[in-house]
Order: sequence, then structure tokens, then C-alpha cells
Amino acid sequence: MEFYPGGRNPGGQHTLMDGGAPAGEATRSRFSRLTERFLGRRRNYVVDPSYQVRSAIIAVLGMAFLLVFAGALFHLLSIENARLVARRAPNLTGAAGSGELRSVLYLVAVGLFFVAVVFAIEILETHKTAGVVYKVTRGLRELQGGCWGTRVTLRRHDNFKEMEEAFNAATRALRDELDQDLRGLQGIEGQVRLIAREFESGNREGALVLLRQVAGELQSLRERKRNLMEAAPGAPPERKDS
Repeated sequence: MEFYPGGRNPGGQHTLMDGGAPAGEATRSRFSRLTERFLGRRRNYVVDPSYQVRSAIIAVLGMAFLLVFAGALFHLLSIENARLVARRAPNLTGAAGSGELRSVLYLVAVGLFFVAVVFAIEILETHKTAGVVYKVTRGLRELQGGCWGTRVTLRRHDNFKEMEEAFNAATRALRDELDQDLRGLQGIEGQVRLIAREFESGNREGALVLLRQVAGELQSLRERKRNLMEAAPGAPPERKDS
């Protein structure tokens, strides 16, 4: 094995003996960390096109109105300056007109640049809200599909962070309720096995006592589920078909 000074081989290739990471990879890593710090880890910034594009267009329309107003005002001032120049120095009218045209084009270019910047910033900002709606909606659909263990995890810079806590608390309560029902059903299963043994041994009275206990537990379970099905306080009552 040959060793080379400076830890690099003549071909300029990075090997295990060099140690560390190549400069290009380190630069990309720092850039990715910086990007994630300001923009977050989400790669798809348009999760709700109708909402995000509409909000961006509204913001851009305000900028466009200001741009048109500034252009019209600048045009009126240019016309007035052209009149003054024509009165005082008729020979400079052409040069003044070309200079004013360049100024108008410069103003339009700068305005379009700012419109594009505002549009991009609005997309990046609205995805902090649209992403929350997307994740919560996806979690609700998973709940509808029977996946009660689902959770919602929002990014640090997302809006409505309280929705993450509320959603996860609701699913946790559902899981606790399900665990309680499973424990109750497990107890009923054990009592049914005892009833079967009592019948096999000929103890009819003991089996009847256990049956009454099982019936009471089933009734309690049914009442608890019925209470969960009732409307929450302040919610409109369900309409009953006549």
C-alpha cells in the first residue's frame, strides 16, 4: 500500500484513508441544512393549488395595481417634462423621449421582478397553512379507514400547531377507549368460559348467576357506546325521518 502526502492520491480521488467528507458533499450538506432551516423539509410546496395560487394571485394583483399606478403617474410626469423641454430646448426633445422610454422599461422590469418575488413568497408562506390542512385531512381519512393509531406531525414553522396536539389527543382518546373495550370484552370472554364449565359440571345456578353478570356488563358496554354516539353540547340535533 502506498501513502501520499496530504492524504490525497495522485488521481485526486477521495478514499477511506483520506477521512472526512469531500468538500463538495460538505458544501451541499451545509446548503441543505440552511435550506431546511428557512424553508423546512417539505419538498412539495403546492399541496393545495386552488388555495395557494388564489392567495398568491390576490397578493400579486395588489402589486400589479401599484405597478400600473406608478407607471401611469410616471407617464404623466414624463409628458409634462417633455412639454417643458419642448418649450425651453426644442432640440433635446428626441433625447429626452428615448431616456424616458428607457426609464419606463426599467420600471416595468423591476415591477415584474417584484411581482414574481411576491408570488413565490406567497406560495412558500401559504404552504405552511395548506400543508397543515393536507396532513390533518389525510389523518382523518386514515381514521375513517379504521387506522386509529394514526398521528399528525407538523413542522416547526407550520401554522396552527395546536391542531397537531388536538388531533393526536383525539386519536389517543380513541385508542384508550378501544383498549378499555378490549379489556371489557376479554373479561366477558373469561366469564363465558366459566359459564361453560359450570354447565358442564352441572352447576346450573352458578351458571345463571354468571349469565346475569355477563348481561349486565354487556348492557353497560352498550350504554357507554350509546353515550359516545350522542351529539356534543351545542351541536345541532340530527334530523329524524318522519
